[in-house]
Amino acid sequence: MLQQSVHMKDQKANQIAMRSRLYRQFAINRIEDLTVVVVIWGVFLLTGAS
Repeated sequence: MLQQSVHMKDQKANQIAMRSRLYRQFAINRIEDLTVVVVIWGVFLLTGAS
């Protein structure tokens, strides 16, 4: 019984770790998207201004 509760706790920890990893990946993807948009916008402004 004790062994089972340890296993459940372990599963819970794994779920939390996986969720935080997914969230981090999602955040990185959003930052990359924003960077691309900012760069394109900057190039557009530079070429448009000159």
